[in-house]
Amino acid sequence: MPRRFIQLSGSIGALFLYLLFFLQHASAQVRVSGMVAEADSRTGVPGVTILNKTSRSGVVSNESGRFAIDAMPGDTLEFSMLGYYKKDINVPTTSMFINVYMTRQVIGLTEHKVIGKDHTKDSLATREEYGKYFNYHKPGAVDVLKTLPSNPITALTYLVPSKTRKRKEHFQEQLVYWEKEKYIDDRYSPELVERMTKLSGDELDTFMLRYRPGYQFLKEATDYDLMLFIKENFKHYQLDKAAPPAAKKPDEE
Repeated sequence: MPRRFIQLSGSIGALFLYLLFFLQHASAQVRVSGMVAEADSRTGVPGVTILNKTSRSGVVSNESGRFAIDAMPGDTLEFSMLGYYKKDINVPTTSMFINVYMTRQVIGLTEHKVIGKDHTKDSLATREEYGKYFNYHKPGAVDVLKTLPSNPITALTYLVPSKTRKRKEHFQEQLVYWEKEKYIDDRYSPELVERMTKLSGDELDTFMLRYRPGYQFLKEATDYDLMLFIKENFKHYQLDKAAPPAAKKPDEE
């Protein structure tokens, strides 16, 4: 029997065993979903990292603090975010919905000295902690060809859809998304907008949401560019407020 045929048969057999193991593993997983909220206010906390410490896969809570993650019974889920104490949850044997309450870290400040947020340090700290996911590279055709001669089984797994790989890719996307959102929040801060527009309360929130700048603009903009952006948009905001309401059409009355 030709050696190449024997090698091919062995690779197919290994792939079959891998698929069998994958299906058995997937069927044993449970889904843990719920909401991450502040312990004091009970309001949802967006951007919290939920990491499965066993499989090293993870997700990030959405804008309202909600999340969902698949895990094996007995795995440990770690909830973490800068400015909050970490919290661990053990995965039960069945799917469940839970509320996870995060407690803010209390940092003592010297009198009359208030140090503002340093986005660069926060970003570096996050990337250091989750560097494996920020630097994750999706396997492609080149990876398959490079790996095939030395490790055909690993190369074959690159061709098979994997929940773990998809979770890593999704987790990476979420981490990058929230890093950008935090950068926007840091530069386009309520303090800056309030100082320039004299708006406050609901009006300030409305203005900031309506004219929220994009990440790419802020990456390229100087502080002067940003202040000019706020100033120009505040003019539009005032004109919109001063404009009389549009008259209703006869058929709308």
